[in-house]
Amino acid sequence: VSEKYVAKEFGTCLRVLCSSQAVLPLGISHELRKSRVKVYCPRCQEVYIPHVFLKTYSQLSPSAQKVDYVPRIFGFKIYKKKGSNCLKEEKKNEEEKVEEMKQNNYEQSWR
Repeated sequence: VSEKYVAKEFGTCLRVLCSSQAVLPLGISHELRKSRVKVYCPRCQEVYIPHVFLKTYSQLSPSAQKVDYVPRIFGFKIYKKKGSNCLKEEKKNEEEKVEEMKQNNYEQSWR
């Protein structure tokens, strides 16, 4: 841990007056997944949550990519069941659109 602290692998303090002081990781609990890790600056004696780092250096935060989820089993796409309500509603909507188009064409032919 001391080698990583000297190499500033845990990061540096964000305050200007701390002159890039190396910080130490701080775990609030010994139990896993009980609390988040925080960082401690020995110069200003403040404890910071790592999200402050990402707000300060926003270019380092991962970009949010919109990826549509496609359910798969063993790599194969899962399709909707043939008799599912979703397909029935889609078919009903398509039929209504066709009827509406027929009605519009019929009205236009009389004009």
